[in-house]
Amino acid sequence: MTSLRSYGKPPYLLALLHGGPGARGSLAGAARELGKHRGVWEPLQTRRDIPELVEELCEQLAPADQPLTLAGHSWGAWLGILYAALFPQRVKHLVLISCPPLTDAFVPQILQRRLALLTPQEAANCRQALSVLEQHAPGDKAQALKTVHTLTQKTDFIAPCAYDDRLLELDEKQYAAVWPQAVRLRSSGKLLEAAKKVVFPVSVLHGAQDPHPVQGVLEPLRSCGITPQSLVWEKCGHSPFAETYAREEFYRFLRNA
Repeated sequence: MTSLRSYGKPPYLLALLHGGPGARGSLAGAARELGKHRGVWEPLQTRRDIPELVEELCEQLAPADQPLTLAGHSWGAWLGILYAALFPQRVKHLVLISCPPLTDAFVPQILQRRLALLTPQEAANCRQALSVLEQHAPGDKAQALKTVHTLTQKTDFIAPCAYDDRLLELDEKQYAAVWPQAVRLRSSGKLLEAAKKVVFPVSVLHGAQDPHPVQGVLEPLRSCGITPQSLVWEKCGHSPFAETYAREEFYRFLRNA
């Protein structure tokens, strides 16, 4: 598997970091669309340890001969923060797309918002699948990740539009290995400490109906002295690139970021 895809023509000054962890290719459709207007890189995360993922990203983006705009979706936003904290000279603009909360205070809202949109049976299935993925219960992790992915298609979209996700490759082993590490970074405050090292413009792109509350991103950033530019779409869930009422403005912003 090629770990770095390119779209459009050089110079490649925008890199899109996919979510998950373990959702390789989730931004291929967005990268393809943006590649019609500018050079775009799509790094694919393959490793199962956060320091190694940051190192991998450093290797993938090494060919860049000038600072990049780094745009991460969901978990990819966190990876962007961690990379930018270590290599600030390589980043000119950090874009956090549908970023999960940066502190634990906002975390309970995520599952509450999702479960409220599911039937009782779907909610039970979601809880069980998450328990398997987080290694609190035995079970098939590949099937559990598929279950969560299927159910979040219902909870995380408001007005979905056509989006090409044919290259999406779910990796349950990467999720199981990386997500617990990421949670510990947030709980320990180390994730926010990394954010404090960001010294260049930060933008927050978020749907108001995203189960991940935008306040969980904006308030912690402001508490550490960062005043981000923010675009919050009222009729939008967790993936603005696949939402009817956010898609056009989302792409227009990243074409010029």
